[in-house]
Amino acid sequence: MYEFVRSQRVAPQMINAVIKVEKLKADDHFFNETGIEEEDVEPSLKRLNLEEDEEFKSIVEEYKKKSEDFLASKKDETAAMMQKARAAQMQMEMRRKAAMDAAAAKKAEESKGGKGDSGDEADEQE
Repeated sequence: MYEFVRSQRVAPQMINAVIKVEKLKADDHFFNETGIEEEDVEPSLKRLNLEEDEEFKSIVEEYKKKSEDFLASKKDETAAMMQKARAAQMQMEMRRKAAMDAAAAKKAEESKGGKGDSGDEADEQE
């Protein structure tokens, strides 16, 4: 792959397309285990009428259920992560608000105590 990119014999758009295809192949577990492309399997399924076979249907249903269970578990994980993120954000906002309130209180306290001093200083400067 790196040699293909380094050779620069094709247009950059083509390099991106090849990289995407190679990534898809790397993520395709069926291809990695068998070396067979999905589009090579589908015509055989139709030709042999396996879509109507009970054993094939049971396998498809089993993996459909596994997929749904997997997606549901990921949905639960995602919801838990979102809840943690919201809690952390709320906590951060509360800390920020507390810091702003403390800074405002400190400024108000300084302005109370500082008014007499700053007023005297202003009179002395004139």
